[in-house]
Amino acid sequence: MGHRKHSSLARTRISTLGMVGFTVALLSGCDGMWSDRASDCKLTLMCEEYRGSWDHDASVAGCVPSEEANAVEDRCGVFVAASGDDRRFGTKAEPVKTLRKAIARAAERGTAVYACAEEFAEAVEVPAGVTLFGGLDCANGWRWIGEEKKTTVAPGADAIPLKLMRGEGAVRIDDVSARAADAQVAGGSSIAVLVDGATAELVRCELVAGNGADGADGEDAPSEAAMQGPEGRPGTDACSDLDMSGAPDEALPGGALVENACRGDALSIGGKGGDGNANTGGDGATSQGTAETARGGLGEPVTGVWDCAGNEPNGGGDDGVSGVAGGAGVGATGVGTLSASGYAGVSGGAGSAGKPGQGGGGGGGAKGGAICAGGVIGAGASGGSGGAGGCGGLPGQGGGAGGASIALVSVEGQVTLTDCSLTAGSGGKGGAGGDLQPGGAGGVGGLGGMGVGGSNPACDGGRGGKGGNGGPGGGGLGGPSLAIAFRGEPVKQEGKTTLTPGAPGAGGPGGSNDVASNAGAGGVAAAEQELP
Repeated sequence: MGHRKHSSLARTRISTLGMVGFTVALLSGCDGMWSDRASDCKLTLMCEEYRGSWDHDASVAGCVPSEEANAVEDRCGVFVAASGDDRRFGTKAEPVKTLRKAIARAAERGTAVYACAEEFAEAVEVPAGVTLFGGLDCANGWRWIGEEKKTTVAPGADAIPLKLMRGEGAVRIDDVSARAADAQVAGGSSIAVLVDGATAELVRCELVAGNGADGADGEDAPSEAAMQGPEGRPGTDACSDLDMSGAPDEALPGGALVENACRGDALSIGGKGGDGNANTGGDGATSQGTAETARGGLGEPVTGVWDCAGNEPNGGGDDGVSGVAGGAGVGATGVGTLSASGYAGVSGGAGSAGKPGQGGGGGGGAKGGAICAGGVIGAGASGGSGGAGGCGGLPGQGGGAGGASIALVSVEGQVTLTDCSLTAGSGGKGGAGGDLQPGGAGGVGGLGGMGVGGSNPACDGGRGGKGGNGGPGGGGLGGPSLAIAFRGEPVKQEGKTTLTPGAPGAGGPGGSNDVASNAGAGGVAAAEQELP
């Protein structure tokens, strides 16, 4: 049978009042099965041999299976087997089917729960003051076999097998194996037991956590470049008759300004082209819409040398400079946090959007004179407007945290482990940061108008600047692998308790192939780890 241990936490007081309430429920219930059997004193546990025993200490009265050579009696509590039925009374002869039903009845009566050494596919919350004894051989008289075989609680993916709840009274769990499956939800954790502020003792337990799930990758920005800036408008050729008067105009307007309306009311505006006039060319306008502006080209003076591409000052509009790139999202750091819900890791930061490129400056206009057919006076050619800058790229979003693998989480609890084995799996990898969107190309400058009769051509507008790239998202934190994670009081360990962590998850890479070196930090692996 093995060495049998005794603990003060096992000395559960069996309440007379709780049993009386239970019996009244049996006698007055509407269910036909209950009323038909209420007269059977053995089923209602009200036979003469049971009377007077309910106020006794459970351990003294022979209700701790590991301390008894024979099976404990029905009076000790509620019995549960996988082959049972939750409509039954919860005796050895008629056990209930689920741990949840057994625990609920035991909590009402002030008794313990006695579970077969079988697997129960359910997630269970154990309220304060409840004791659960596992490891019972139900096929052979409900005797204790806890050293050879445990009661297994294994609810499946994304569920915590056992939660021990805060309240008055201690929780005790004997000879139970809590097995958490591998997490399936992105960033989900695998936690075998979570203690939420409870005073609890776990004896001869096996707590096994599966693997944490990898964190979700951050959302990518669109892969195609942001909106391109429109081209500048062309100037007008010398001696043009725009007003349809039948004679050359003496003033010709430069190419109209163009704008690129980006998100968030951000504008990039190319400068208007310089006007062509009879006596002198007009200057091209500077660009607008950004903090910095591109210079417009000078118009042709009355006298002196002038061209569109020589040493400044000249008539060509300046090209706009590229927009500022968005900042990279911060790679996740830290260790994560604990709460009554479990573990929460740290996601990577989102990048920021790029800025629009500058618009190009307008090209300078040329002078005219008696240059038109027949020596008629007319305006010189007008300059082209500057192209608008491209819009800035959108940012990538941060990668999600990898899920944890933790055998035991204690949040402000008082926990004692005796002869327990705790094993964690692998932490999930942090999610990759989202990729950035490239900034849009700037529009080319508008062409200057052509000269006539030996007059100079007007100048082209400057090209708009490229929009800044968006920032890549930061990588998520790798998930930890911990046998014990606690917030508050450390977990006490007695007897031959063993703690075995697994491998931590790697941090997620930064977006766009970690171009900004903003990967998330890797998770931690430890037998015990205090977390905030």
